[in-house]
Amino acid sequence: MSRHGGARRGGPHPHGAMPGMATAAELARLRAARGAGFDALFLRLMVAHHRGAVSVATDALSGCRDTLVSEMANDVIAQQSAEIGRMERLRASR
Repeated sequence: MSRHGGARRGGPHPHGAMPGMATAAELARLRAARGAGFDALFLRLMVAHHRGAVSVATDALSGCRDTLVSEMANDVIAQQSAEIGRMERLRASR
């Protein structure tokens, strides 16, 4: 089974359980896409992926008492949210 972070690390979530992870079918469509169709699909999938990271980081903050974990989760939220904004602007400009 494929796991986020690699099977050797023993990550806790199979890809299908991670919010924002592209399905095998979506990745196949991306591999087959070209030009503007590739760009649009790539941006759509990446926005979903980044939103998933924000969701996981937000969940990590819930009841968290570890300062380092909280700092990292807040950094993920800030950085991924900024990337989402950039990608949404790219999508709107096409």
